[in-house]
Amino acid sequence: MVAKIPEKVNQETKEETLSAEALAKAEKIYGNAFNLIPDLGPISLMKLQAFFGDYASAWQASGSDLRQAGLNQKSVDAIISKRNEIKPEQSWEKLQSLGIEVVLTGDEDYPPLLSEISQPPPILYIRGNVQLLRQPGLAVVGTRKMTQYGKHITQELVATLAASNLVIVSGLAFGVDAEAHNTTLNSGGSPIAVLASSLDNSSISPRANFLLAQKIIQQGCLVSEYPLGMVVQKQNFPIRNRIISGLSLGTLVIEADLESGALITANYALEQNREVFAVPGSIFSEVSQGTNELIKRGAKLVTSARDIIQELNIDLNLNQAVPLEPTAPEEKVLLELLSKEPTHIDELVRSIKKPAAEVNTLLTMLELKGRVKNLGGSHYVKTR
Repeated sequence: MVAKIPEKVNQETKEETLSAEALAKAEKIYGNAFNLIPDLGPISLMKLQAFFGDYASAWQASGSDLRQAGLNQKSVDAIISKRNEIKPEQSWEKLQSLGIEVVLTGDEDYPPLLSEISQPPPILYIRGNVQLLRQPGLAVVGTRKMTQYGKHITQELVATLAASNLVIVSGLAFGVDAEAHNTTLNSGGSPIAVLASSLDNSSISPRANFLLAQKIIQQGCLVSEYPLGMVVQKQNFPIRNRIISGLSLGTLVIEADLESGALITANYALEQNREVFAVPGSIFSEVSQGTNELIKRGAKLVTSARDIIQELNIDLNLNQAVPLEPTAPEEKVLLELLSKEPTHIDELVRSIKKPAAEVNTLLTMLELKGRVKNLGGSHYVKTR
């Protein structure tokens, strides 16, 4: 017979649970309130939390106590001035209405890899699946001026990695970032986009990738350290990049020139003792100069997804073979002529001596079966 737990004990346990939940909620409410003060950065927030023990207590602190916490006079004046204007509860309710979650350092949901970096963001805002922040991830970054070669490589590598349950982390920018996100979505994988602005719809940037961001929310998540209303600013991008690499086991750079922000992300990864991978490119291509330089400096040269998985030494579903659709004899002939290098349809027509319309139909069937890909301009490659 199971002994009945006294009602008084049940009530006390319930009250303790409610009390813990209320404290955790208050910490997020006032952490967000402090983050709304532009003069305060991550270091100031960490000083406040460490000195007062919680943000709620710090919010009520006097100027002299704030100075004792290690803040300079400018920051102290900013807090005293702004906390009369900021309404913490209303700001919190606005986040809730937009479906934006808040995670603080020390929370169970705070990404463990990110907590290891030298200056982890004290507060993170998330739209989407928060649990992805605790799963193995790989940063995929590169130039905004992506070439056809870079696009093909991104699709080839990311499709395999995403289908193997590796979370793909990038920055929602044009070029390699957007291609990595799109390929992850199309492969049924989990994308994380780290923004250099807040997560409300009006702040998401670039605007051309707004619909992509909405898809990411449904299948993955958006992440930012910036509070509501923070529009994108140029100086935020390099700061944001430490989060992209910090969330990840390693950073893959696909195409980048010598001035590319992707190299900033790679440098952060090195500082954070994470792996750096790079795809080699033509010595005549400007957007391969950065990746080739990374390889000369010791980055792992990558020609396949397996190179990355083996270096990270993690167990994913990379070895699960995807069954191939049966092919007709004429399709097999085309597959033998195609490779990973682009081939123009005119060359295929000359090789198999069939009308262009018939060859085009065969290529369309192979594309539907996932065996070939049209790179544009009537150039095709074999995918598998």
